[in-house]
Amino acid sequence: MRRILLSFLLVIILVPSGYFGYTMYWPQTLLKAGKQVPIRLGSGALESIQTLHRAGILPYPQMFRLAWMLMGRPILQAGLYDFQGRVSQEQVLRRLRNGQSTPLNLVIIPGWSLAMVLHELHSKSPYLNLHALPLGEQAGQQLADMGVGANGSAEGWLFPDSYRYVPGTTALSLLQRAYQRMEGNLRHLWSQRASGLPLHNPYQALILASIVQKEGAPPAQQAHIAAVFLNRLRKGMPLQSDPTVIYALGKQYHGHLTSQDMQVSSPFNTYLHAGLPPTPISMPGMSSLQAVLHPSDSQDLYFIAQGNAYHYSSTYAQHIQQIKQYLQTTARTAS
Repeated sequence: MRRILLSFLLVIILVPSGYFGYTMYWPQTLLKAGKQVPIRLGSGALESIQTLHRAGILPYPQMFRLAWMLMGRPILQAGLYDFQGRVSQEQVLRRLRNGQSTPLNLVIIPGWSLAMVLHELHSKSPYLNLHALPLGEQAGQQLADMGVGANGSAEGWLFPDSYRYVPGTTALSLLQRAYQRMEGNLRHLWSQRASGLPLHNPYQALILASIVQKEGAPPAQQAHIAAVFLNRLRKGMPLQSDPTVIYALGKQYHGHLTSQDMQVSSPFNTYLHAGLPPTPISMPGMSSLQAVLHPSDSQDLYFIAQGNAYHYSSTYAQHIQQIKQYLQTTARTAS
């Protein structure tokens, strides 16, 4: 009788244990394409388990929950999880506990405008929470009111870099991180700026750096280009930067500036207005910020680009001569 009772107890112990081991450690075969499951930021453990169950990753959600509880109720990390081939529930639990998810990144490219960043968020970031993200012509001012930007605009204030996030992250929080990076870098660089710059505050440095950035020159040329613009500011000359006109035109720009375009009535048109435009025109990278605050030692007032070669001059006569040479070279190349 005792032997029968022991056998019965062993069955009672081993069968549930075996079932638990089977459900947790026996891998199931997923569809050939696999599964991609977003676990959103702020999801509780039970919500995450249900999400995985609905996606077909957890056929035995109650056993998964039991294993999670026996493990001490660890945090199941938010993330975008890819499951391929054969996957066990134990492997799923381990991956979520360790946060082994597919990286998601918002990449802000140097020279992007605010409109381009917002377009990236809306068109290529499906797992971000876009709630409260403003759009339209007033987006820059609205973001500044939300703590993303200063001087009444978010334009120029987002530091170009890669910003990692998980599903459910708010787009606004990502932009706040980018703003804090720019504000911190600008404040540090301004404290170490060269002496004698015709700039009154860090915001003016940000505006000029955005113009230098949009000129499209390689980093090795940016300090010299910055020197040209700074020299013009000292003399009260218009900056005469094409990218500011392009920014003023907005959607009316079609890839080539015409003589009519150059007369566009806008405070951003630096052919018509001396001094700096009212806001930055792009998100400047570190090299253009450094170029403005540590420019080359130069008296030049003009420059032209000929392919990868840049030609500088300190007088208008020299500048006209270089333009003639450029046109002659272009004509010979075309023929």
